[in-house]
Amino acid sequence: MIKDLRVDDRLIHGQIALTWPKALGVNRIIVANDAASQDKTQQMSLKMALPSDVKALIRSVEDTVTFFDNPKAKEADLMVIVGNVTDAEKLAQALGTLVERVNLANVGRFDGVPKEEKLAIGSSILLSKAESEALDRLLKLPNLKVVHQIIPDNSAKKLEDMM
Repeated sequence: MIKDLRVDDRLIHGQIALTWPKALGVNRIIVANDAASQDKTQQMSLKMALPSDVKALIRSVEDTVTFFDNPKAKEADLMVIVGNVTDAEKLAQALGTLVERVNLANVGRFDGVPKEEKLAIGSSILLSKAESEALDRLLKLPNLKVVHQIIPDNSAKKLEDMM
C-alpha cells in the first residue's frame, strides 16, 4: 500500500530521508520520475541521501504503475515521491485505491515557468496552468485525500481549504 504519495520538486532530500520514513513506518521509497529514471548520476545522489535502512527504487511513472501489478508490491508499505502534480495525478488515476493520500509539499519552484504565470498556494506550492488542471482532476477523485504537509510534525491541511 502507498502510505503517502508526496509531490516534492526536490524528490529526496533531508526531510524525506530522515523524518518521513519513520513517521510513515516505511523502509522503501519509490521515486517515480521520468528524468531521474534515465539519469544514473541523479539516481546515485538520491540514494546516497537516504539512511542505510531505507531503500529507494527509481522508476519512470509508467514503470511505477507496472511495478504495482505485482501482488507483493501491493502488500508492501511504501512511500512514493513524484516531482510534480501531473505525475501524481497519473499515478492516482492508474493505481486507484492503492493511493489514499496525496501530499503536495513543494511544487513548481524549479520548473522554469515564470512565477508570475503560476497560481501560488502558500509559499511552497506554485502551479502552472497544466499543474493546476492536474490538481483539479486529483481533487475530483473519490476517496482520495489531497493535503499539504511539509514535515510530519505539521498538521496536514486539506488543499481545498487552502485554495
